[in-house]
Amino acid sequence: MTDKNKHLLRLADWSEERILDTVEIAIRLKKEVHNGQFSDRFHGQNIGMFFEKPSLRTITTFQVGIHQLGGSAVLLAPDSIGLGKRESIHDVATCLSRWVNALVVRCFKQELVEKLAEYGSIPIINALTDDSHPCQAFAFAQTIREQLGDFSGKTVAFIGDGNNVANSFLVLCAKLGMNFTLACPQGYEQPEAVIREMEPLLKKRGRQYRVFHDPKEAVKDADILYSDVWVSMGQEGEKAAKQSHFLPFQINDELLRFAPSHCKVSHCLPAHRGEEITDSVMDNPKINMAFEEAENRLHAHKAVLWQLMTPTADLGKV
Repeated sequence: MTDKNKHLLRLADWSEERILDTVEIAIRLKKEVHNGQFSDRFHGQNIGMFFEKPSLRTITTFQVGIHQLGGSAVLLAPDSIGLGKRESIHDVATCLSRWVNALVVRCFKQELVEKLAEYGSIPIINALTDDSHPCQAFAFAQTIREQLGDFSGKTVAFIGDGNNVANSFLVLCAKLGMNFTLACPQGYEQPEAVIREMEPLLKKRGRQYRVFHDPKEAVKDADILYSDVWVSMGQEGEKAAKQSHFLPFQINDELLRFAPSHCKVSHCLPAHRGEEITDSVMDNPKINMAFEEAENRLHAHKAVLWQLMTPTADLGKV
C-alpha cells in the first residue's frame, strides 16, 4: 500500500494544513532568494527528473530550485529509459530508489506516477499528468496569498477546458475554502469523479462548485479569472474542433467588463495569445498575475520538495 503522504501524486491526498504550510514555506523561500540567501538543505541530495512531455517552466524551476537548495538535478531521458517497454516500471523504480533521493515526473498517464510510488521507496512528485497538475496549484495558491491575502470566500472562475489544471484547482478551492466556477462549452466539463470527491468538502465549508456554458455569467462574482490552452499536450488532433467550440470562452477586455472591477487574471502558461487570452489582458500588469505565478513555480516547487524531503521536526525551519 502506497503511503500517499510521502508523495505528491494528487493534491487531494494532502490536507488543508499541509497545503497551507507548503505555501508559507514557498513564500519564505522566495523572500530568502530575493535577499540573496540560499539554503544548503539538500546538500549531497540528488533528485531525478523524468519528463515525457515538453516543458519550460516546470523543468527549469525544478532544476534551478534544486540547485538553490544545494542539491543536484539528474535529467532522465524517456527515450533512453523506455519505461514500461525497455524495462519494467517496477525495476526502474527500484533502481532509481537506490540512486536518487526523490523523483519528479511529468508524464501522460496518472497511473505511471502511482506505479512509481507503489514500487519505489523515494518521494514521487507529480509535475503534471493528463489528470492533474498539483504543482501548478501550489504556485497559484502562493500567488493568491501574496496578491490577495486571504483564501477564504474567494471565487476562482476557470474559463476553458475542464482539464488537468482545472481538476487540481477545484481541489485547491475545496481544500482552502474557495468557490470554484468552470465556464466551458457543453461536453468539456470536468470528470464526474473529481467533482464527486470534492463536493462533500465544498458543502462542509459552505462553498460552491458551479458550471456555466456562458462565460459572461461565470465571471460576474469572480475574484480571479483563470485560463489554460484549449488544446493540451497530446490532444493536437482536436485543435480545429476545439477552437470552434471555445472561441466564445476567450478572456478579453469585453469579458472583463462583466467581472468585478477588482478581478485579477492568471494563466498557467504557455499562453496562446489571441486564442484563449488576448494580448491586452496578458500585457496589463494591473490585472495579470500570470508572470508572478510563473516566478512562484520556482519557490512552490522548492517548498514541495522541502515538505517531502525534510524530517518532520524541521519542517518549520527555513
